[in-house]
Amino acid sequence: MAETKQTEIVGVRCPKGCETIMTGGTGAVYGFKDRPDVVVKLPYETDRHKARFDTEKAIFRRLGSHPHVVPCLGIEDNDRGGRIYMARAKHTAIRGYFREGGTASLAERVRWCRDLAAAVHYIHDKGVRWGDIGGRNILFTADRNIWICDFAGSGLDGVPPIVWGEDGFRHPDDESPETSTGTMPCEIHALGSAMYELITSRCPHWKEEAECRGRAAGLLRRGVYPDVSDVALGDVIQRCWKGEYTSAREVAEGIEEKMPQYENEDKPF
Repeated sequence: MAETKQTEIVGVRCPKGCETIMTGGTGAVYGFKDRPDVVVKLPYETDRHKARFDTEKAIFRRLGSHPHVVPCLGIEDNDRGGRIYMARAKHTAIRGYFREGGTASLAERVRWCRDLAAAVHYIHDKGVRWGDIGGRNILFTADRNIWICDFAGSGLDGVPPIVWGEDGFRHPDDESPETSTGTMPCEIHALGSAMYELITSRCPHWKEEAECRGRAAGLLRRGVYPDVSDVALGDVIQRCWKGEYTSAREVAEGIEEKMPQYENEDKPF
């Protein structure tokens, strides 16, 4: 086990020779200065955070390898909550890539939507309910592919997630047992919003991030959704929002059918 030292982050220890990449609701992610392709995630050292981290470790052990799930390189257990070692994506989250002016062709964006839906189907088939589907949890790799990540607070084997999706992503009727966090309708609704983000580089009804809280959720509760009539895969996105799919696999298949019409759309925007 690597030596550790205290950092300014309360309740979490940074492995020696690492630098902080980000902190989140469960713990912190660090990069190794001498291993640029690897990151390690550690939990905050409270019982609550370590319990959430235990679930994330169990999920990674369950998932194994998938081309669009962030590769787990190793898991450690210890009395501080343990560690999860993962491959490092060049651009971190795709939302950040877009906000920094990053571009992509329509063919790429459609492919990412298909890959996202396939990855969500894969984790669902493994008994996992993500709970927080969106661009902040979709990593963008050096070879211009995507990995889904961050299962802290996700649900496993019928236990619902303890995290909620962002405004504009989670189901508008999120207080109903049939559509609350972790249910299939809620997951598919969020998948539709994530696809909208991948295609347009924008979150549904967001202008600035500070405006998202309450505004997008309120519009969706009134049935006001973004106009997708001129958006690629708009009909698939709309069907996700309307609850017309019963699984992410159906979504992936619906996108697959439409991919030939976008394969020559190679101009970045």
